[in-house]
Amino acid sequence: MTIHEIFPYIEQRPLMYLKTKDIYLLDSFIGGYLTCQQIHDKNFNDINFQSDFHEWLRKKFNFDLGFTWADYIFKISQNENVNSVDIFFREYYLFKKGQ
Repeated sequence: MTIHEIFPYIEQRPLMYLKTKDIYLLDSFIGGYLTCQQIHDKNFNDINFQSDFHEWLRKKFNFDLGFTWADYIFKISQNENVNSVDIFFREYYLFKKGQ
């Protein structure tokens, strides 16, 4: 299962996968999942997800370099007063739609 295939499950029931609904926990989950996938899947093709998503967010919101994509999402969530994981999924689907 790719990271993109597991996202709908996380979105529906985030507390099954994360201790709390927090972007930094989701970032850690994604990093671990991608590392495991890379080790065990010879057809691994999600390697650029984090860097591509990071660059897309940075350009869209005109953020400075030096922060992670999770930092960007956290800043957006603070500005909009919306949970950071909810912001992630909103932006993720916009990112995927534009690809």
